[in-house]
Amino acid sequence: MSESRPPTSTGAPRGATPIGAGGSGGRKKGLLLGTLLLVALIALLLLLSQCGGDDDDSEGNAADSTSESTQSSSSPSSTGSGSGSSTSGSPSAGAGDAEAGQPGSVVAGGQSVLPLATAADPAAALAAVTGQQATGTAVQVLSVPADEGFWVGTSDTDRVWVQLTGEAGESPYQVQEGDTVDFEGTVVAHDAGFAGQVGVDPAEGADQLTQQAQHIEVAKSAVRLSA
Repeated sequence: MSESRPPTSTGAPRGATPIGAGGSGGRKKGLLLGTLLLVALIALLLLLSQCGGDDDDSEGNAADSTSESTQSSSSPSSTGSGSGSSTSGSPSAGAGDAEAGQPGSVVAGGQSVLPLATAADPAAALAAVTGQQATGTAVQVLSVPADEGFWVGTSDTDRVWVQLTGEAGESPYQVQEGDTVDFEGTVVAHDAGFAGQVGVDPAEGADQLTQQAQHIEVAKSAVRLSA
């Protein structure tokens, strides 16, 4: 008699889990976890990169603000410097301005007369003070070429004519060359024949007197020897 054998089954026993199936499930879980970690890492890197860009922008804006503040603060200095330059240039425009009472000066209308008398166009320059009161203070008498007039100033080119008026004998003293005198008078215009009328010849400055076209008219009693 042949022995009976239990039937052979090619399938897995009931209730058993195949070894291969269990290992595959673990690998899938590990792969999924790794993927999640990688995604989280990438997201973190992107977030950090964005934060870094914002910081750079903030620093750039701060630098721009600082630069603008520096430029703004420096602007008044530039303006002040420009104002200072303009102010320092102003006195040269009024170089002829003067005050009466300075020794050696002849002043009319707030201007020094002697520089006007030596201008390129002395007639036009002196015309600006025609009719103005003139005051001479401790000014030198350069020459006395006429009985009723004399030159005052600092040189043969830097001088102005003083014409005396009034009756003879009114002057307290006789003006002489080299004297230093004080006087008050008026700037008066004259024509081309004035030099000849008062007795000034070419050798004594007639041409210069004609070119100036102005003189200072002073009463004899208003001329004094300077102390």
